[in-house]
Amino acid sequence: MLRALLVSVCCLAGFAASAQEGRMLTGEMTYPERIALPEGAQAVIEIRDAMDAIVAEARMDADAVPFPFAIEAPVGTVLRLQAGFALGAEMLWVSEGLRIAPDTPDALETVLLRRFQPIGFESAFRCGDRQIRLGYSDNRLVMDTGAGRMVMDQVPAASGTKYEAEGDLGFVFWERGAAAVVTLSGVDLPECHVSFPMDGAPVTARGTEPFWSAVIDQGEMVLDRLGMEPLRLRVAETRMTDAGDILIFASDPERALRAVMTRFDRRCRDAMTGMPYPEAVDIAMGDNVVAGCGGDPLDLLVGRNWVVEDVGGGGVIDSSRIEVAFDREGRVYGTGGCNRFRASYDLTGEGLQVDSAGATMMACPEALMAQERRVFEALAQVDRFDIDATGALVLIGADRPLMTARVYKP
Repeated sequence: MLRALLVSVCCLAGFAASAQEGRMLTGEMTYPERIALPEGAQAVIEIRDAMDAIVAEARMDADAVPFPFAIEAPVGTVLRLQAGFALGAEMLWVSEGLRIAPDTPDALETVLLRRFQPIGFESAFRCGDRQIRLGYSDNRLVMDTGAGRMVMDQVPAASGTKYEAEGDLGFVFWERGAAAVVTLSGVDLPECHVSFPMDGAPVTARGTEPFWSAVIDQGEMVLDRLGMEPLRLRVAETRMTDAGDILIFASDPERALRAVMTRFDRRCRDAMTGMPYPEAVDIAMGDNVVAGCGGDPLDLLVGRNWVVEDVGGGGVIDSSRIEVAFDREGRVYGTGGCNRFRASYDLTGEGLQVDSAGATMMACPEALMAQERRVFEALAQVDRFDIDATGALVLIGADRPLMTARVYKP
């Protein structure tokens, strides 16, 4: 019999919030280590759609593994389920993202967890549709809000642990076990709950001059350098700086080898292709330092609703609204200002291509229809993208900007 649990289903636009349109997914979560769950542990399950939006979640007390679960989710779309065990704000074990297609059986296979090994950010909280990541530099808190990172100092609190930014900036993080209160620029976010740190995925980086690549996964760094055998090092320690940069120390004591990877909190462009990446990275081995880019460019596109502010240098009609959104299944959606459209895209190390868009057939005033034709023509000519210094998405073709868009913030 399943243990009593509380399931919360959050249906967004595109998912009708009705019981008839839901499906009940069942399964069990476990880990291979013969270690008992600590008292007070909580099972956490989150389901995201292809746009990285939370559509269902479950949080419940857990006392033993394997742990059975049931969670209601939307139907008719590709989803990604992640499960884990947490103790307060600390995530103990996590799973990889489990892809759930419309034809995936409701009775899932066992979800296997692995011990969470933080690299930089140690925990995360979700506040409504926003995620806050947390790391520590000495005794200070580094908080990543998604719009930037700041260092905060601990201050007295009646309960829990409370941090505030230096000066009267209105930034507060107040942890109370598995929940927290977060204030940004004086505005309180919805109640926050412990979530899955995005740093749980393997860390990837690459560079040119010379060509090199590195992957950090499950406590091991594998460094490939042009013309050399791959180098395997064990991750010994990670730290954060006051600037929010992440230091990763890896070594092979038997061969007296040591490498330090630094992940900088700034975007990076590949020197050969111009492809943007979420962060800049360098790796130092003694006096030898190589520089490059890290993370997945897809993370710069997905999970955002881009509102177009310029098409081909001619702006947009004031009364119109053009939107573009990319998902993790290789699809791009939106509206051209009159009709909704859908197309597929291909993001490779060389660039970004968008197939011809299929659209609805509504009629609008001729000016809007002409603008929409320019939108679809621009999408078909895209060969790469960039994120400019202001955070705007720039879709580029033949080395000229075709479309500029910004994240919509309601």
